[in-house]
Amino acid sequence: MRLFPTSLQSAVRPRLACEIAPDGILAAGSPGMEAPLDAAVFVPLREGSIVPGLDAPVFQDREAALVALKSAMESVNPRGRDWTLILPDACTRVLMLDFDTLPSKSQEILPLVRFRLRRLVSFDVDAAGVSYQLVKPAHSASKNGPVQVLVAAVPAEVREEIESLMRSAEREPGILLPATLAALAALPDTGSHLLVHTGQHSMTTAITREGELLLYRRTEVSETEPGEMAQAVLVAVAYFEDTLHTPLEEVWVAGFETPEVLRTHLEVDGAWQIPLRSLVNSEAFSAGAVPSNVAASRFTSVVGALHG
Repeated sequence: MRLFPTSLQSAVRPRLACEIAPDGILAAGSPGMEAPLDAAVFVPLREGSIVPGLDAPVFQDREAALVALKSAMESVNPRGRDWTLILPDACTRVLMLDFDTLPSKSQEILPLVRFRLRRLVSFDVDAAGVSYQLVKPAHSASKNGPVQVLVAAVPAEVREEIESLMRSAEREPGILLPATLAALAALPDTGSHLLVHTGQHSMTTAITREGELLLYRRTEVSETEPGEMAQAVLVAVAYFEDTLHTPLEEVWVAGFETPEVLRTHLEVDGAWQIPLRSLVNSEAFSAGAVPSNVAASRFTSVVGALHG
């Protein structure tokens, strides 16, 4: 199992992708990495059927989740077996770790990553699904000293529960991806970008430069504290401008909230001046493939997974 491939931008994944979200199942397919989605569907679930987190069970109503999953995948491709499976960010932990040096052999890196994770996550790291990739090129890790490593981990019980659901639907989870990491592949390959990905009760901000991840920060947000979203975005904007020494011209938006709704959160303490834009819109779909029961932007992580 790989949570994400060796390169977020260039590795080839299955041409079918499915996202498990708290409010339903999103599934889509495309014939090629740069091709629009030629089939896409959102199958809603009643509130509380899926409760993402680091503890199992994630599926509070497993039968309903299985029915929705089967329906979504069969609507897109009834014969497709291998799928990229996208998990809610709440089911994973994603961290950027700094190492002074790393071994030259890839098989010796994972034990070091697991060792570091033991102090950083609350679940059993040895049993967990853990994947990593070097933020800097592999050759710089062993020869030029310090290197950052992007790490994703999912508790064993959660991974087994989700993979079991896929196999009960007679499909194979070829690759597992956290939602925000999947969405990052939908960003332009060039330039510097800030992505705000909203979940049901969380927000993840990520900054990339020329396809390289500079910042990944997940924040729990509460409905009773509307200023938390604004603060999380303001921190990311300040990091962007201080690190890249350039003003931020636009913010890409993905996930649960549309740019219009996100703006209402950002304007809690005053006017918000930076344009907010959906990373994915109807142009990402073939004619007639845009689902009518959900915003096109909800498919950002699916689009990213299929572009990778």
